[in-house]
Amino acid sequence: MRFIFWNLLFATWLLVSAFVLPHTVFSQATTWVAALAVGAAAMLAVGRPAARFAITAIAVFLALVALLLPGMSTAAAVSNAVVAALLFALSVVRPGHAAGEAGPANPVA
Repeated sequence: MRFIFWNLLFATWLLVSAFVLPHTVFSQATTWVAALAVGAAAMLAVGRPAARFAITAIAVFLALVALLLPGMSTAAAVSNAVVAALLFALSVVRPGHAAGEAGPANPVA
């Protein structure tokens, strides 16, 4: 559940920042579309843990937009880049709800 919580928290920040921070029209659109896509992929990853790699792709795209798109404000670019890095890091770690994970609550013999 922590995987979903953190992804939804980051997606919520992306959605809010798309309208609060100064963006170009294109960067605003990519930010809120990325927010919705991260939320959808996080919910899908509950039943299909491999869906987290969609979040990896979204994070890479968001970072590229933040770093390469001209006209984006510094605050919006830094925000998107930091969130992209956090999403990337979170998505490459195997979520705790993945089937067959060994641990105190789910020992594998």
